[in-house]
Amino acid sequence: MLALLHTFNVRLRSTEAMLRQSEKMASLGTLAAGLAHELNNPAAAVQRSSGQLRDALAEWQTLTGQLDALPLDPRQHEAVHALRDEIVKRVAAPVSLDPLTRSDRESELQEWLERCAIEQAWESAPTLITFGFDARALRDLTKDFARDHLPVVIQWLAASCALYALTDEVRMGAERMSEIVKAVKSYAYLDQAPIQEVDVHEGLENTLVILRHKLQAGVAVTRDYAPDLPRIEAYASELNQVWTNIIDNAVDAMRGQGQLTLRTHPEGNHVVVEIADDGPGIPPEIQARIFDPFFTTKAPGSGTGMGLHIAYNIIQRHYGQIRVTSRPGATWFQVTLPLQLKRG
Repeated sequence: MLALLHTFNVRLRSTEAMLRQSEKMASLGTLAAGLAHELNNPAAAVQRSSGQLRDALAEWQTLTGQLDALPLDPRQHEAVHALRDEIVKRVAAPVSLDPLTRSDRESELQEWLERCAIEQAWESAPTLITFGFDARALRDLTKDFARDHLPVVIQWLAASCALYALTDEVRMGAERMSEIVKAVKSYAYLDQAPIQEVDVHEGLENTLVILRHKLQAGVAVTRDYAPDLPRIEAYASELNQVWTNIIDNAVDAMRGQGQLTLRTHPEGNHVVVEIADDGPGIPPEIQARIFDPFFTTKAPGSGTGMGLHIAYNIIQRHYGQIRVTSRPGATWFQVTLPLQLKRG
């Protein structure tokens, strides 16, 4: 009988280990798919903008040649230099307008450009408005030019602004990809020792980047971070799995729409991390079971019931505590971690 129980216990532990590994692999697959989606967006933007940049550069070179060929007097040459300086100044601080105001200004500018015989005025107006070149500003900046010079001067100005806009799009796309890669490296603590001096806030923020594909649809994130939160000793990559499992469950509970709150504060020789959502809550009768292995409230095939169990074991390994309080509209997971890991 004892031998039978021993065999049963060994097989149960083996099955649990296999399911735990399966849960981790499933989470990894979900994260990989999300990251691929996140990287694809800026990569596509860079590809699109770089292609447009080549055409815009060719157009700008043509218009620059036409501008240089105009019979301008010294005063008008000074006006061209002033325009160049104005472009540099304005692209450094693009105008932020509400949609209605922008639409009104674009319509007004398009009408003015058409009166000045500017070709494709509908295409130039949005770019010029972005950098603050509305109808009034252009009238003042081009008052020294003859009317038959205006088409070349203004098209050259619009082409110059378009070049800056496209280079900014390429830069922002590249920065976004770099941000994601940096977050992944920090999230996984690649090429670093298992135990690290961890900035909890950095771990939470990297987790939000990793899960951005799930958050951006309709989840608002509120941060209430303690400014003096000390760093802690932790198995860094494992700790990030805890934040991932809790936040991922919170988003699922809210069905992708709601308020996610992250709060931290020091408490003696510990730090406390609280993660809350305003979803429907966890029924009182099952709250005591949510950290049990294989227990899940998700539909069959949507969860293995191992995510929170894994999080619980990781917190135990850190000699910390994890608690949950829940009612409709407010579910709080509170994780308490020591500043230093116990040795030996």
